[in-house]
Order: sequence, then C-alpha cells, then structure tokens
Amino acid sequence: MGWIKKRWLSVVLMILLGVISLSQLKNLKIGGYFKSQVTKQSKYVQAEREISRSYSIRDLLLIATPYERIETVTEVATIIRGVKGVSLLINPLEFPFTVGGKTAFAQQLGLVGRYKDKNYAILIAIISSEPEKTSLQIARSTARYQTSLFGNSFIGAKALDYIGFILKFLSPIAICVMFFIFYLSLRNFWAALLSFLPSVLATVYMLGIYAVFGKVITLENVLMPFITLVMGSAAGLHYMSHYLPISDPSYSERAYRALKETAVPLVMTSSTTVVGFLSLCFTSSPVMTELGLSGACGVGMAALSTFVFLPPMATFLDHHKKQTEQGRIAEYLIEHKRLNLLMLAATATFLCLFIPKVQQEFHVLMFFRKSSKVMEGARIVEGISQVSVPVLVKVNLKVDPLSKQGLQVIDKVREEASKYASRTLSILEINELVPPLFRNAVSLVLPEGTFVNRSEKSALMLVFLKNLSKKFHYGLEESLKSLSIDGLMSVSVSGENYKYLQMNDETLTSQRVSIFVAILLIALMMILMLKDIRLGLISMVPIVLSLLNIYGFLGLFKIPLNVISAYIMNIALGAGIDYAIHFTYTYKMMQKRKTAMPLVSTLQVTGRSIIANAMGVGIGFSVLLLSPMRVHVHIAILMFIAMFMSCFYTLFWLCGIIDTRTRINLEK
Repeated sequence: MGWIKKRWLSVVLMILLGVISLSQLKNLKIGGYFKSQVTKQSKYVQAEREISRSYSIRDLLLIATPYERIETVTEVATIIRGVKGVSLLINPLEFPFTVGGKTAFAQQLGLVGRYKDKNYAILIAIISSEPEKTSLQIARSTARYQTSLFGNSFIGAKALDYIGFILKFLSPIAICVMFFIFYLSLRNFWAALLSFLPSVLATVYMLGIYAVFGKVITLENVLMPFITLVMGSAAGLHYMSHYLPISDPSYSERAYRALKETAVPLVMTSSTTVVGFLSLCFTSSPVMTELGLSGACGVGMAALSTFVFLPPMATFLDHHKKQTEQGRIAEYLIEHKRLNLLMLAATATFLCLFIPKVQQEFHVLMFFRKSSKVMEGARIVEGISQVSVPVLVKVNLKVDPLSKQGLQVIDKVREEASKYASRTLSILEINELVPPLFRNAVSLVLPEGTFVNRSEKSALMLVFLKNLSKKFHYGLEESLKSLSIDGLMSVSVSGENYKYLQMNDETLTSQRVSIFVAILLIALMMILMLKDIRLGLISMVPIVLSLLNIYGFLGLFKIPLNVISAYIMNIALGAGIDYAIHFTYTYKMMQKRKTAMPLVSTLQVTGRSIIANAMGVGIGFSVLLLSPMRVHVHIAILMFIAMFMSCFYTLFWLCGIIDTRTRINLEK
C-alpha cells in the first residue's frame, strides 16, 4: 500500500517514462511487407533465391495508363524509362505493336483495351533493383496521368502507406471510441479516462522500446499498438468498476481495497491473454511468432502499467458510485436464465453446423479492400490483360535455352502451364511480340539475364494463373514437376503466393495444437485460482463454445480461414476467458463474505463492466473497418463476434449453471 500513498511519485515516474518514449518515436522505423512468411529452409524461398541470382528481374510491374492520344502513353513511357531500377519497358503503342497507327496487334496481345469506358494501355516495366522504391517512384512520377499500377513491388510500397495510416489515424479513433464506451459504463469522465490510461501508456512505452531497439513496424505487427490499446484497457476498466462503489473516507484505502479485490483476477486475466498470444509461438510461422511475442509484450506492459500507476492515480478521483445501478442486468439474467440457456444452446448448435464449410485460402490480394489503389490496378490489368499475381517458373535445361531444342522445351513447359494459366510471359512471348524478321535480334536487345541465362542453361517464365486459389497453385506445381521432356533437367516454382500458402498450411496445422495446449493451460489456471476442479472446468465451457462458433461463423459468411483470421482464435481465447475469471472469482469472494444473494451481488459488481469491456473491445476493433486492408476488416468482424459471444455465453451459462448444479459445490 506504500506506493499508493506516494501518488505524486507515480505521476512523475509516469510522465518521465512517457516523455522518454515519445522522444524516441521519431526513430521508429516502418517497413512494408512481412519480413518472412516462411523459414529460410522453404523450397519456395530457395527457388526464389536461385531466380534472384540467375536473373535481373526483381519484379514485373504493369502500369495501366488511360489515354485519348497515343502521345500521352509515350510521355508516360519516357518518364518510366528514366526511373532508376527499370531495366526494360514495353510500350504497346510503339512499333512493332502498332503498325500504321493501328493497335490491332497490341489488342490481340491484351496490352490495350477498354475498361469502364476508358482506353487503357498496359505498359510492362521490368524492375531490376530496389523494386518497392522503384515502384513508388513510378507511381509518383506518373500520378498526374491517373495511372494504375499492379505488381508485387507496388503492393509492398502501398503497404507502407497503409501502415502509416493505421498508426496515425486508426489508433486515435479507437481511443475515442473505447473511451466513450467506458464512460457509458462508469458514468464518470475521470474514471473512464483513468481506466484507459494504462493501455495508452503501455502503447507509448512499447513504441518507444521498438524505436530504441530498431524494431521495424511491418504488416505482421502493425496492429500490436492497436491491440495493446484495445485489449490492455480491460484491466483498468475492471479495477475502476470495483473502486467506484467502495465507500471509505480514505482515498488510499479505497484504492488499496479495490486492488485487493481485483489483484488475483487481474493477474489471471492478463496471464491468460498473454498465454493466448504466446500460444501463437507454437506454430512454425515466423509471422505468427512475431504476432505472439509482440501481443504478449503489449498486454503484459498494459497490465504492469495498471498495477503500478492506476491505484495511485485513482486516489485523485473524488467520486463514489452506488451499486444499485446494475440491478437491471442482474434481474434480467437471473429471471430469464432458462431462456438464456436455450438461446445459448440454439445459437451454438446452429453455428457449429457450418464448421465443415470453412475453406482455407490465402494469397496476396486477400490483404486489400476493393476500394484500395492496389485492387483498382489489379482490376484494370486483369480486365484487359487477364493477368494477376505471377508465379515464377525457372526452367533448367540440358541445352542452350535459345537453341531450337531449348525453345521447344520451353514451349512444352508453357503448354503444360497453360492448363492452369490465363497467359504466360517468357522468351517465347518476347519473340512473338516482334515480327519474324527481327526475332534473331531479340536476345541482343534484351538485357543479360532478363528471361534467359545462357551460362546456366535456364529460362525464366512468368505464369499468370486463371485463379489464385490453392488448388490452381499446387496443381501447376505438381504438373510442371512431373514433366519428362528430352532436354529438360528440372522445373522449380516460386512466388509470393506460394510462400503465403505454405505459411497458411503449416500455421493452421500447428495452430490446432497451440489452441489445445492453451485451453489446457488456461483450464489449469482456472482450477488453481478457484481451488475447485468442477467450477474451473465449467467456466471453460463458454470460451470453448465461442471458439467453435467463430469457426462456424467463418463457414456461414464464407470468410476464408488463413493465418490472419486464425490468430483471432488465440486472441479470443486469452481475452474471452477474462469474463469467466472476473465472474467466478467475484462469486467466490461474495460467498466468503457470506453475502445474502451472492449471485446478485456478483452481477452488480461485474455485470456492467463485463458487458462494457466486451462492447468496448468489440467496438474498438470495429475501427479496423476503416482500414484499407481487407484482412483487417475480417479481424474487426471476428473480434466483435468473439467478444460478443464470449461475454453473453459467459453470463448466460454461469448465471444458469451456478444457481442450480454447482450450488452445493460452491457452498462448501
């Protein structure tokens, strides 16, 4: 209790740490894509390295340029050719694609066409160095021509902008939304502000630590400050919910009594949430490990800030709230317990029916919303040229790739790939782009290592699949690797989507184990906290049903199961069990005090705060609906559903079961 009385010392320490952290934010580094989807031992990573060593192509960027005059496209092409990092640019409105001003040949190749009543020319830029930087420079240089870009490097470049948007705008919006929810629950401005203060402090401290140690903010951890803000506030809300009803003339005594009542459940709730995040480390994915460690760090720091700073700060609050305000919640839950149990059983059963309909899919374009610049470029390019995210195919030959036999082998590989592809791009297509008379000079015009590497006797082919599904990617890989052609040594495939698919498959397989282990560990923690095996196991029922129903929700609304939607399970497990912890611990405490109506008293103390926290976290995550990332929209929907189900499943189940089956056990 000593540090609670030294409230000014807490204020000074809090401000000092905050100033130091804020001073470091200028050094915070922002990166674009995932640092590593899969381990370095992945066959796709190794194939990608081989391709990088053998060829000068780092990315193929498609620039959809609207035009009314051919001169407009020529100007854009001139600008792009002047950008450092572009080794070759193909302009479909230049000879030999146009003859006598006619674009019939270019149209046949799918390099010009109409989209939404506009004429477009698809310029093809081959980037040989610093792909993301080069793509961003092309986008900025040609912006006045209203160009739309598509390519892996452009996706990575735009990810930088989206990360900045999330950090600068979505987190402050989440703070305002959650503060409003907390204010409605506590009915006191300063109490709501104090309950939210620890998570804000934890977010600032965490970002400051990131900046000091040079940790880069990427797509894999960009939500960690946001998650710390939203989920880290739970402990503060529950503490203030206990603090306000306490009647004692000594503010320090009130703060101490509130801490004494909440210490065990707050340690438990923080620990279970940390366990939920750390369980992600049991997966084989570097991305999930990063999410798990960052999430555990953020929530742990929020819990520490709550214990250290909130009790002393609460002593500044001169307010007392009567408990009678929550009587309506208790009255409804107790009077309608049978109806609530029936609704719980019906909802849980209905959603479980859709679990078999869940589909596993993951690819690059699933990250972005239809309204984003990335998807705008993808739609235009795909609508005109029938191309999307390319698969990189390296064809290793026993003969010179430019010899007659070598070209025939490459052609047979292309023929096999065409079963899955809408089109391909290789030395064959480059040859076909020019009249027969000039084809012998193609190899002289192309930069060394663009589509062939004669010293290695290999050729590079870009394959644009008809469908970005898992079935098409793995089907293409199996088909090409089974080829047996005279002169062909081997075929290897790579590309961003293959790494995402491997990450998805490996993560989802190991995640089932991680969730099972986390459930067992949390169940053990519940039993130890309550010192009651039966009640500990009963308290796990709502969260287990919630997890199953999240899977059912994915199947019902056809949301694909991937590493992004799957890690919500681990977070929901760690956060959703908080409600059972607060409820059961408070009930046991009321029984020890020999309260006349322990269930009513429990609901008066915890009912509104449980609902407010669930709504606060759920609505707080709903701010992600404003994100340009489609996966974040899925997170927002799933977290809202998870918190809603965890909250009401807990209240409906425990209010119905505790008052009947477990009464004898609890009164021992």
